[in-house]
Amino acid sequence: MRDAVTKKPLPGASLLVAETQLGARADSLGVILLSHPPGTLTVYISCVGYLRNRQTTVLSTNNKQVEYMLQPRSTNLDEVDVKAVREDANVRSVQMGQIQLSMPELKRMPVVLGEPDILKALTLQAGVTTAGEGAGGFNVRGGRADQNLVLLDGAPLFNTNHLLGFYSNVNPDMVQDVNLSKGAFSAQYGGRVSSLLLMSTRNGNRDGWRLSGGVSPVSARVLVDGPISKKLTLLAGGRVAFPNYLLRAFPVQSVKNSRAFFYDANLKLTYTPNEQNTISLSAYRSQDDFKFPGDTLYGWQSNVLTGRWSYLVRPNLQLNLTGLYSDYRLNVDGITPGLTFRFSSFIEQREGKADLFYTLNQKHKIQVGTNAILYRIQTGEAEPTGQNSSINPRRNEPEQGRELGAYLNTEWELTPQITLQAGLRYSAYAYLGPRTVYQYAENIPISAETVTDSTRYGAGQTVQAYGGLEPRLALRIQVAKATSLKASAGRTRQYVNLISNTTAITPLDFWKLSDRYVPPQIADQVSVGLFQNLRDNMFELSIEGYYKRLQNQLDYRFGADLVLNPALERVLLQAAGRAYGVEFGIGKNAGRLTGQLNYTYARSLIAVQTPFDELRVNGGQYYPSYIDRPHTLNLQARWTLPHNWTFSTNFVYYTGVPATYPDGLFIFNGEPVQDFSRRNADRIPDYHRLDVAFSKDTRFNKAQKRYGIWTLGIYNLYARKNPYSIYFTRTNQRTEAYRLAVFGTLIPSIAYNFYF
Repeated sequence: MRDAVTKKPLPGASLLVAETQLGARADSLGVILLSHPPGTLTVYISCVGYLRNRQTTVLSTNNKQVEYMLQPRSTNLDEVDVKAVREDANVRSVQMGQIQLSMPELKRMPVVLGEPDILKALTLQAGVTTAGEGAGGFNVRGGRADQNLVLLDGAPLFNTNHLLGFYSNVNPDMVQDVNLSKGAFSAQYGGRVSSLLLMSTRNGNRDGWRLSGGVSPVSARVLVDGPISKKLTLLAGGRVAFPNYLLRAFPVQSVKNSRAFFYDANLKLTYTPNEQNTISLSAYRSQDDFKFPGDTLYGWQSNVLTGRWSYLVRPNLQLNLTGLYSDYRLNVDGITPGLTFRFSSFIEQREGKADLFYTLNQKHKIQVGTNAILYRIQTGEAEPTGQNSSINPRRNEPEQGRELGAYLNTEWELTPQITLQAGLRYSAYAYLGPRTVYQYAENIPISAETVTDSTRYGAGQTVQAYGGLEPRLALRIQVAKATSLKASAGRTRQYVNLISNTTAITPLDFWKLSDRYVPPQIADQVSVGLFQNLRDNMFELSIEGYYKRLQNQLDYRFGADLVLNPALERVLLQAAGRAYGVEFGIGKNAGRLTGQLNYTYARSLIAVQTPFDELRVNGGQYYPSYIDRPHTLNLQARWTLPHNWTFSTNFVYYTGVPATYPDGLFIFNGEPVQDFSRRNADRIPDYHRLDVAFSKDTRFNKAQKRYGIWTLGIYNLYARKNPYSIYFTRTNQRTEAYRLAVFGTLIPSIAYNFYF
């Protein structure tokens, strides 16, 4: 089953034999295996987003392979979101904890400053939160931001934001699919313990050249795609921001004197020499620059390159070979006279993968594969700039690590009502030299004063090795035609860690590999859920509960000095974590009014595990982590109006994040000092916000190819001053509290998207 235009397989396409009413549905490779007596058959084939087709097939006594082509009907519809899943996939599929975004609807959502944003859309889903307004990264079911595996065309993104968190760093015009797995994801993937976010870019158009893009108050983007030849297509796009004129309009002096800029660019080439082979090359680059008033310039960039060869060995057997490179680099420039310097850090990942997909029959699929990763990290390097700088050069020794993995995954429909998905992954990791490793005295806390010896390892030598099995299991039981019960469980391991002692991701955060004193993070998660559709899939109802246990989480000693610290083990603490919650959701998928409502009750707790009383946080008891939000409510609605107008709205509410407030005062050397006795014992006030937007589609008819979409929106409609943080200062013998709001008023926006 193939797309008649792109010649790509069509997973989920249906085939029906009119004479016997025998039918089947295509697997993930677009293949249908069917047994039928010989004769002349009338066959009906169909797929969501394609014109239904009727063909006559002559079946002899021998095996026969037939390719059926379906014509897309997107030019005859208002705006088709073609999915490789059924409308009732939430009930019939074995996966749970899945979130899929509709890219056309994303561009009509009300967002800050009018720029469509993938990550902001994800934070409106159950179980997904953020550290605060304008904060970088996202958190899934109580996991930290660095515990999410974010893949763009299979390559990891180590930074996911522009402008310190105001925008996600992937242009939504380039993206075809966005899929977030919150639970036990496929054994094909490893390396993170919280979630898996898959984003794939579109292939270039094979019929002709197209131009599209958009303009908002702070950015502009453009995309072009088309055929270079009959077998080679191109997709290229870019985005650039110009927010400085808005920053200068702010009345706050610190904001008014700040400067910001970013750009990102994507390129994808797809070569299809024949129906069995597809070769693709995709590249991505982003750059951010930010200047705080006075003395500091920040710059960070990401670079990604992915090459993939897909070979259809047989109709039911496919081989994928992938090579990729990804890096994230940070530069901080100090510009204070006499103290000029440049601080830098980076993380690089090189990876090779091989995956084999085999469909035994319609009810049984097998997937096997292997991968090898080489990490290279610089945690920090500082050097003076200029001839009059008094800064001394400092450089941490780079880190290197190697990770090998192999997996086996199978999905088996045991009965029409029961489907089992089982997987097993094994990962082996080695921390490599050159490296100097310190030994410390036993039974006392690690410190510079307790060093007893050191060992020097040469280049390529194994300093420390870890590894283990990562089983995954999922089960679906169809208890009624439109109702199913699902359960899943899985273990994952993570060998890279983001070092940060702030609630939100900042430019000064850096990555570190697991070593002798920093073991890999391990997470075990179980989840159960009930899913039901009503009124011919018009309404979706769901309830999911989960429990997650985490080992070897990183916490920090009081007063930890992280930047340019060559021996981080002296300020790090090992902690245990646990997260649990219940997610309720209801969605309406058809009619003039569509949308979803979800509510989540969730907890994320952490406990520092150490035999030394002086290092225990909150007495060694479990306490709320920095991302603990017990209550979250999200409402999204979209109303289709006459004359191609659409009204959209979002409402969000969530509990404020934990905070540590001073609870006393003591005198030290004659000076008053604020006392903070318990970490995260208080909370910032709750957050809530209402956004609205109107969109106008300029098409006069559904077949019009050149058109535009105007979107007018208001972010934070009732201008609530939602607190981002609360901090304390002591002046004139008094302790005073101050509340910081990132957006303390409503923000109107206008955006224009065009298609030619």
